[in-house]
Amino acid sequence: MPFKTATKWIHRLVTLSLLALVIGFFWLNHQPNRQASDELQRVYQLSDRVWLYMTVNNQGGATVPTIYRYYLSQEIAGEDTDIIQQLAMKHPVIEGTGTITSASIDANGEVKITYSGKVISIEDTVSNLQFSVKP
Repeated sequence: MPFKTATKWIHRLVTLSLLALVIGFFWLNHQPNRQASDELQRVYQLSDRVWLYMTVNNQGGATVPTIYRYYLSQEIAGEDTDIIQQLAMKHPVIEGTGTITSASIDANGEVKITYSGKVISIEDTVSNLQFSVKP
């Protein structure tokens, strides 16, 4: 009888440990939305079909730099919050701590961007506009 009781308690302990391990795994791997606290900084019209949107996220505190995200898109109508929600569903063309010094569209329809600063991520094509971006 004591062997059965010990086996039951060991089984319960192992089950509880595995459950804690699985919950801890999911909690540690949860990625919050990086763009949740973005604010619309500026909007530039590059052509009648292409707009450059700039958002800023300075919620990192003293140890995390201010992150700027630049999006190429068609015109997005609405208030700043509506624009931010729609931009959050897109991938930024450039994400980093620097600034775009110039942006234009050349005769071939390619968007030319001159960027200065640290780059966190960059997309070289924007599929919904069918323009290429040259870093």
